[in-house]
Amino acid sequence: MLSVMTKADNSTLLVPGSLNDLGLAGWSWIDVTDPSEADISTLSEHFDLDPLVIEDLGEATLFPKLDDFSTYVFCVMHTPDVSGDRVLTNELDVLLYSNALVTLHRQTVPVVESMIQHAQVTPGFADGGPDRMFARIAELTGRSYLPLLDHLDVRIEELEEASLRGDPQIIADVQRLRSDTSRIRRVVAPQREVLRSLSEGERGVIGARAARRFSSVYDHHHRVVESLDSARVLLGSVMDTYRSTVAERTNEVMKVLTVFSAILLPLSLLAGIYGMNFANMPELQWQWGYFGLVGAMAVAAISMWLYFVRRGFIGRAHIRVTPRSVGKGLAVVAKAPIKVLSGFFLPANSDD
Repeated sequence: MLSVMTKADNSTLLVPGSLNDLGLAGWSWIDVTDPSEADISTLSEHFDLDPLVIEDLGEATLFPKLDDFSTYVFCVMHTPDVSGDRVLTNELDVLLYSNALVTLHRQTVPVVESMIQHAQVTPGFADGGPDRMFARIAELTGRSYLPLLDHLDVRIEELEEASLRGDPQIIADVQRLRSDTSRIRRVVAPQREVLRSLSEGERGVIGARAARRFSSVYDHHHRVVESLDSARVLLGSVMDTYRSTVAERTNEVMKVLTVFSAILLPLSLLAGIYGMNFANMPELQWQWGYFGLVGAMAVAAISMWLYFVRRGFIGRAHIRVTPRSVGKGLAVVAKAPIKVLSGFFLPANSDD
């Protein structure tokens, strides 16, 4: 859809007009949403566009660019679009003449809509010519990246909390956010260079005041690029934190399994020895042999459990700092049942 607005010299507002107003006093703004081949053909007839420009207008351009054709400037910019959890960009094509500004976009661009509304209701907002209006659009585009950066900061904080919980969903979320961040940086970095070229003021359709505004917008885009680089570093740190959390939990599980294996090892050894089917095994004939073996197993298991607790492998952390005297006392307690049960291993028909 093609719409034309005109700013006459004796008017302070941007009012609806037609392509026939081109060349009259003042300047015109032609805004095209979802341009068709007929719209591009109409623009080509009125503005004598270069074939390369016509080709670029008919297809999506992935990266910002700037072409100077002496009588007009063709510029491709990208504005941010935060849709849900994804961060995307919308392409905005701009044709800048000394007396006309042409904007083309395939989706609704809030930056352009806001500028048009202000120019239609705010007296004096459209003063200064199309170059200064284009500079205002570029400035508002730069400001529109601030909510995007805030969105990234919030998502990174959420992912940091999830990484400490060891949530496995964080892997897909981080990869998706890193992809969005890389995509935005691939757009903002060349767009920064486009703004630097516009700020040099060496083009006939751009005045000094507009060039100064472009210079300010260039500095803003430079900070946006640095923020995106920092976001990528933070996302890498989030993944490192997640891996550390998962590794720590795995180590805790392995430690518990190792402790249980160590406790069961001597019990399995005793059970294996006395489970052998040899005919000459005196202990099998003892009256209290079974109870003595079970008692020895219990003492071994309890002793090893107390040892692991004292060493801090299991139990609360403050047990690790238990005084050495307490450890010796535990050893004495562990040895006492062994002395008592040793009598069970004496033969039942002993003469002593």
